[in-house]
Amino acid sequence: MSLEKATHTLVRLATEVEFFRGLDPNDVAKIFAKGTTQRVAKGQTIFLKGTAGNTMYVILGGKVGVFDGRKQIATLRQGAMLGEMALTTHEPRSASAVALEDSHLFMLNETTFERLLTKRAAIRILLNIIHTLSRRLKEANVQLQQPRQ
Repeated sequence: MSLEKATHTLVRLATEVEFFRGLDPNDVAKIFAKGTTQRVAKGQTIFLKGTAGNTMYVILGGKVGVFDGRKQIATLRQGAMLGEMALTTHEPRSASAVALEDSHLFMLNETTFERLLTKRAAIRILLNIIHTLSRRLKEANVQLQQPRQ
């Protein structure tokens, strides 16, 4: 990949992906250098509810379903993150995640997360995670207030 194309990709990630939003492209590059990427096939389980988790994921491409048992409770697309709750709370996974189509994920484990970040970048990422969790909670509250059919 050319330097120009790599720079463009990092700038795009810093503006379009929840997890990286507001970070300097250089910080995004450092995070990417320490994390790993994984391709998952449609139907492949990424993680199961109730299991321990110390890895979070960012969807770089594709679509992932979040399930509570057989019930799909969310559909996440490119730019969304998942697994951040288990990473930050050290509690078992609260739901299962399954690729709804062939997907490309960026994975970041707790050890790498703690070691690689400057204080400024860590604060920005934690604020991004808080924003995401708050938005999801607000959406869940709206759904709870809707009359059941």
